[in-house]
Amino acid sequence: MPLKTRREISYPLSFRVPLSQVEEIDAAAAREKRKRRSDLLEAIWEVAWAEYKRAGSLEAYASGRRGRGYTRRVSEELQDQIFTAVELILERAPSAVIEELARKLTQWAGKYGSRR
Repeated sequence: MPLKTRREISYPLSFRVPLSQVEEIDAAAAREKRKRRSDLLEAIWEVAWAEYKRAGSLEAYASGRRGRGYTRRVSEELQDQIFTAVELILERAPSAVIEELARKLTQWAGKYGSRR
């Protein structure tokens, strides 16, 4: 019999949730046709863990933002500066400025995106 890899081995975890959420989980498990609440939570965990890793931090995950994926082409400092500038524009600039930024970024993405 072949040995299981670390990825294939399931390890039980334990955590506490409010009783009202346990009742909701039980109802959801029945609705999703799962035999046990742990079956439902395992499926939810897989999705949530993948999203958390994609977000890059708990703060980004909780707010629904994607984490920053860095490229090696330019420094992380420059990339952080660009991300910060875009975030500030999205949060504070008038919609006309945001629309112009979207047009310009889309134009550049089309120009440079197809090269590989």
